[in-house]
Amino acid sequence: MRRSIRKWQNAPLSEQELSNLLWAACGITKESTTSSKSRRTAPSATNSKEIKVYIALGHGLFLYDETRHQLLQIHSDDIRSSIGTQKMMHSAPVGLIYVSDFSRLKKYLAKDEQRKWIVSGTDAAFISQNVYLYCTAARLSTVVLSLDELSRVAQFSKYLFHRIFSAFMGESLYAFITRLRVERAAALLPNRCARP
Repeated sequence: MRRSIRKWQNAPLSEQELSNLLWAACGITKESTTSSKSRRTAPSATNSKEIKVYIALGHGLFLYDETRHQLLQIHSDDIRSSIGTQKMMHSAPVGLIYVSDFSRLKKYLAKDEQRKWIVSGTDAAFISQNVYLYCTAARLSTVVLSLDELSRVAQFSKYLFHRIFSAFMGESLYAFITRLRVERAAALLPNRCARP
């Protein structure tokens, strides 16, 4: 069962576990061609791929390069104690940080600041959901910052976030995520219908 777990071992993830986690988050599932862009495990609005994933480890901060499936070191400082307000987060072996590059959004998706936040927040939520699913399957603990913390960073209330999302998407955040889960699950089912 997918859920938030705030307890973890004080041991680092293996290279393979970290590799699997990052690929599940937003790894490449379809290479780019001359006529189409690559696709990631997590969808993004108009395939803009504006969310970049940074990884905070005990030996530094890294950027996940999904195209080459490798880590690029940004610096060697341990910043894990700075990425969450809950003390237990400071001891997490890995901290994932989702950063949006608004310049990658198409003009109609970025016509105002609220729309940029909603589109990027939604795309980050898809990545986060993939992380949760992988961690559940791999028996790893995971937790994301609360909506209260995120709305404080975004500088608007969680209620306004839900209203903006619903107005922009035409459905509630819960309905949207549920619909995507059902669609994704249906796409994974084999077609077993027999023709008469």
